Amino acid sequence: MSRTVRIPAREAEVVIEADVVVAGGGPAGLGAALAASRAGAKVALLERYGFLGGNLTAAAVGTVCGLYVRSGGEFDFVTGGIAKSFAESLQSRGAAIGPFPFKETAVLLYVPWAAKRLADHLVEEAGIDLLLHALVSDVLLDETGALEGLVVAGKQGPKAVLGRVFVDATGDADIAVAAGAPWEMGPPGERQFGSMQFFVQNADTQAALGAGLARLTEEITTHGTHLSRDGGAVIPTFRPGEMIGAMTRLGRDGVPLDATDLFDLTYGELEGRRRAEEAFEFLAAHMPGFSDAFLADTAVQQGVRETRHIVGGYTLTGDDVRGLAAFDDAVVSAAWPQEYHVSGRSTEYVFLPDASSYQIPYRSLVVTGPPNLLVAGRCISADHHALASCRVMAPCMALGEAAGTAAAMAATESTARGGSAVGDIDVGVLQDHLVAAGAILSV
Repeated sequence: MSRTVRIPAREAEVVIEADVVVAGGGPAGLGAALAASRAGAKVALLERYGFLGGNLTAAAVGTVCGLYVRSGGEFDFVTGGIAKSFAESLQSRGAAIGPFPFKETAVLLYVPWAAKRLADHLVEEAGIDLLLHALVSDVLLDETGALEGLVVAGKQGPKAVLGRVFVDATGDADIAVAAGAPWEMGPPGERQFGSMQFFVQNADTQAALGAGLARLTEEITTHGTHLSRDGGAVIPTFRPGEMIGAMTRLGRDGVPLDATDLFDLTYGELEGRRRAEEAFEFLAAHMPGFSDAFLADTAVQQGVRETRHIVGGYTLTGDDVRGLAAFDDAVVSAAWPQEYHVSGRSTEYVFLPDASSYQIPYRSLVVTGPPNLLVAGRCISADHHALASCRVMAPCMALGEAAGTAAAMAATESTARGGSAVGDIDVGVLQDHLVAAGAILSV
């Protein structure tokens, strides 16, 4: 048994009181906070880094996946609302291009810096109470088991943020777990590997893009058997000479890391930088466009694909995804393929038919636990095979929009009635609000 110590009880100053409190400022949290604010709620948004964006920025993914559905030779939006407007705002700034064809689907290529600044502007314009460098370290529950507040670790000691309704958009279900809600995390083979993205400067982007993914795969097959992946991509950011490398896989002894474990996280950051160097050296030696380039930096953090997911009102399954499931309480439509980073060096894709999508039900956002807590993003109630599709950024932002809108509804009702569970809201009204805001619930 590990040695333990007792942590003395401390008092925490209440620094914010809000109708809706959102933990995590990635795509899901950003969508939730903006939606709740636009629905009339007073919103607090808590983010552990000094900037918003999550996988958009901290992990520097370089592509927004899940925005589009293919219909014949054309691509349409499958995810609307805040996700669509965010993409269009980046494009209007000359900082994104899409739909950019990728295998049997398409992605949005974007500049991470531009996504970071767009998030700043949107939150400021919405009047959201934002706390950066605010790592949520604990939860406060009242005598009924409802969430009363979140404890934030700061330089001046613990601070408290109180609210009526809460959205867990931490990606790892940190709030739900701390509040005692049931959760699962798959073993190796049922949990995805993470990655470390890296930035390359002074590349000949035309030569690199002209060589293409087929050439990259061919060179890795011939000369890159030592690399952690047997494929990947080098993504342009539209700034002269700059590209993002997506060529690494993070594990230990062939096993995916547990990104909720401090020791695995530490190993992943160190190993991620080593593997980024290894991948760049391969590019410089074997791929056109990189002979005069240099490795400028790695992402702020490793990109995490899968950790905990809650056990909620309904568990979305891989059969639902492949079967193009429809639900009476649908709040999101999605069409990204099942993308598996689970074994060896390969990435496997299971594509959906053209012009088709599946739906994600509201019940998958509702925890079994505190009655005033919703989750959004990759920690929703979904199995490993469903998360292989719905964990990507566009559906996560749409899930956040649904959770934030529902949270604002519940907060308003609690003001009027003295208490409202998120599971008791009128889902038909929620769907009407989402559609009115531009969300796409089916294609």
